[in-house]
Amino acid sequence: MKVLLVDDEMIAIKMLKKLIPWGELGLELMGYAKDGNEAYQMVLKEMPDIIITDIRMGNMDGLQLVERVFNLSKNVKILLTSAYADFDFAKEAIRLGCSDYILKPVDEDELEEALRKMIEDIRGKQNERKLIDRSEKQLWMLELYKYMKSSSHANKALKYKKDYDFDFLDYIVFLIQRDSSSIDEYINTSSIEMLQEKYVLHILERVVGEEYKKKFLFFDYEDDTWILIVEKTEAEEMMDTGRRLAEVLQEELNLNVLFCFSTQGKSLEELPDLYGQVKSLQKYAFYIGDEKILGYNYNCVGAEIEQIREIGAKREAEYSIKQKEKETKKKFSKPVEESLQFIEANYNKNLSLDEICENVAVSKNYFCYLFKRELGVSLWNYLTQIRLGQAKRLLEETDLKTYEIAFEVGYDNPSYFSKIFKKLESVTPNEYRAGKREYSDRKS
Repeated sequence: MKVLLVDDEMIAIKMLKKLIPWGELGLELMGYAKDGNEAYQMVLKEMPDIIITDIRMGNMDGLQLVERVFNLSKNVKILLTSAYADFDFAKEAIRLGCSDYILKPVDEDELEEALRKMIEDIRGKQNERKLIDRSEKQLWMLELYKYMKSSSHANKALKYKKDYDFDFLDYIVFLIQRDSSSIDEYINTSSIEMLQEKYVLHILERVVGEEYKKKFLFFDYEDDTWILIVEKTEAEEMMDTGRRLAEVLQEELNLNVLFCFSTQGKSLEELPDLYGQVKSLQKYAFYIGDEKILGYNYNCVGAEIEQIREIGAKREAEYSIKQKEKETKKKFSKPVEESLQFIEANYNKNLSLDEICENVAVSKNYFCYLFKRELGVSLWNYLTQIRLGQAKRLLEETDLKTYEIAFEVGYDNPSYFSKIFKKLESVTPNEYRAGKREYSDRKS
């Protein structure tokens, strides 16, 4: 924080410079002035955080300086000093909004205490401003997310746009999805939320932060994907970015990912269409082959995607007909039916996608597609439902501790189990148990 010293006596300036523990308090001397007018000219060029000024000076006194500075900014902290114990001066200083009033000769302890109070107040206001800015940005991102996914909330998205330094005149939408082959890395991990938000965000910031200083990042909980919106860039740069991110995510998190990026957008109104492009790439990626970085109209053009969609639809229809002919009485296809039985028998173990697919004898990509299509939920969500269902039964019927129940239903981290339980059931495991027992007692 920068400090400006103002006094018409150089000996007083030197004394203040000597008394203030600059390094300890994290303060920096911005400069000094011999009267209020000189100080005001310095303030016009650069606003300090703290001003320590004498009251009685020529040209412009301390109280006049205070009034002028506060007309420019109310965030400056001002400490008045005076050789005169004048109550009227003190009263006027308080009225103007000064932080403190100290008599000369300045006492070292009194000065330090006054400075610490001002520093604490400045930091408090800075933190408060950060919280407000963060809340406003989160609100804007929520409206942007809604608009991107459904083309609704356009008015709100456009309203908040003007407050942020991202003009949407030249930008690309980037989708990042966990590859289904690495599903076992997140089915059982107790740090899934850190992977989703903290670690991946950190890696994105580190790898692309310098290139894309203006960006938006969303995590789509419905599809387990990250959506990154960045300023103008060339397709080749996006390919390079995808390769670097893939390498880092694999090395640091053992996470395999699929990258999809859109064509360039020229306005905010195009955002839903660009989002549709990356979603179409994502949806039909498993038909395309081993390529893990897909660019719309770059290495996968729109016409080809439509052809792939038609081929995929035909294959799905043929598969569906065959399954209905063979298993007219069954609700699910054979691979899904067998996987449900396998999960039911092994939900409390350290399951992996490889193990499940080996048991049902189908490829991992196609199995994940079938499972989501037939059950309407991802494999991870289904497994979570099974585990929490068993956990609720144990909470109701046994006296096992929460951590014991976590281990019983397949979670190796009790804290994560409690967090997931609270998120999906809106109560903690202990609150759930207490509520059930209270209801049972009332009935009896």
